[in-house]
Amino acid sequence: MDASARGVASGPRTSVNAPRWTEFPLISCLALGWLFWLFAWVPLATFPYQIDYGEGLMMEGAMCIRQGRALYPAVNGFSGVIHVYGPLAYAAAAATLPADGVSFTVGRFLMLLCTVAISAMIAVMLWRRTHSMRLGVAFGLLLPLVPAFRFWSYLLRADLIGIAISIAGLMLYATKPKYAHWTIPFFVTALFCKYSLLAAPFAVFLHMIAKRRAVDAVRFAVILGLSCESLFLLLQRKTAGAFAFHMFSTHPDGYSLTQFFHLAALAWLGAPVVTGLAGYYIVSRLGSGEADLASLYFVSASINSLTAGKPGAATNHFLEWMIAACMCAGLGYAALRSRYPRRMVQISLILGFSVLLAVVMQNRPASQPFSELSECAGAYQYVAQSRSSRVLSQSLGPLLLTGKPVLLTDPFVYGQLVEHGRWSDSALVQQVKEQYFGLIIVNVDPEHLQTGEFSIWPKSLLDALGHNYHAAKHFNCRDSSQMLEPKP
Repeated sequence: MDASARGVASGPRTSVNAPRWTEFPLISCLALGWLFWLFAWVPLATFPYQIDYGEGLMMEGAMCIRQGRALYPAVNGFSGVIHVYGPLAYAAAAATLPADGVSFTVGRFLMLLCTVAISAMIAVMLWRRTHSMRLGVAFGLLLPLVPAFRFWSYLLRADLIGIAISIAGLMLYATKPKYAHWTIPFFVTALFCKYSLLAAPFAVFLHMIAKRRAVDAVRFAVILGLSCESLFLLLQRKTAGAFAFHMFSTHPDGYSLTQFFHLAALAWLGAPVVTGLAGYYIVSRLGSGEADLASLYFVSASINSLTAGKPGAATNHFLEWMIAACMCAGLGYAALRSRYPRRMVQISLILGFSVLLAVVMQNRPASQPFSELSECAGAYQYVAQSRSSRVLSQSLGPLLLTGKPVLLTDPFVYGQLVEHGRWSDSALVQQVKEQYFGLIIVNVDPEHLQTGEFSIWPKSLLDALGHNYHAAKHFNCRDSSQMLEPKP
């Protein structure tokens, strides 16, 4: 094995002095945690209505592909069609659609498949590094139980689709470092699911530089860049230049460090023992000047998570950070096992019980989203019974599941473009004044809007709604709570 391969495949080994059953308490707790996780996951995945705002966006893009409509139409002034993810994410979601209709359930099972695949790949990479299958299995099992990660395992979103493909490329490089160029198709595919998934290819590039393989690193970066540019230009040509707008011009919003640190705290402190083990490993590796692939991936994922400061961002911007943290936590555990073999039973128990406790706490009914979704059946039925085909909705789920046409595909992005002067909402405001829409679905009552109450809609549009529409019905259903109808 050459030097570069040893730099990837070797790592902290488990000590021969440590008892063979050291990881047994940890694996037992994590296996039990998986049972609790899946017990709570099934009712969420099979919930027939939209849970998260982003699910509707993904499903609407999938329907565009299924029906042969333009995914990235030309934009001249106001457009009702906005798609902010790459075409491969929507194509994956389209593959989950039933033959006759719309269903979120199969798409959510795709998220489970992606989660299990990522966990398995973490286990393989740690097994290769530590030469301990038990340790690899333990920290592979850990990922879905991290509270901030678990939330995204039952939502149909673009993130896990792209990340699973990106981690496959990272695993290929970790196990076969001499074939780095074979990872490029994985990274290109991931980037055309969601273009912010740069952490893994950047870590591979940095690792080649650290291993004094500068020529290989430059070749890798050039081929990756040219591949992405070629596909980008092809999509630009196919969409008459609209693809670039949908990808890069739909986020004019500002940046908030307060929001970033708030979300970072949820990710970092949700599993403090995992974060502590990962931090211990990162400090020890970088302090010794021996950066490896896992620590470099942690650093690049940390940099990438800075995007969480954008309005509308959530802990999904820390998904790769949490994957890297589980990898580094496993290596930190292995390093401690070599140095303190007699104390590892206690560390194993502390880690196992801390994760299991977090799973049990997160399984409480108060921690589940059902409290905000208890009347969605009534809301969707109300939309289905509406005689109007002109429905403007904050949530796309009610339109997709009832067969109503979608007139505005991403109200949040539309509102941000209006608020920051990129688009004018005069056309939509005029339609509201003319009571063009027979039904409008929002999450606030514009006639009784409280000071500081959040809404994704521009203030000018809310004012027009308050003067021309009234709340005809209220439902306890996230993003679909207020049914507005024209005033007499």
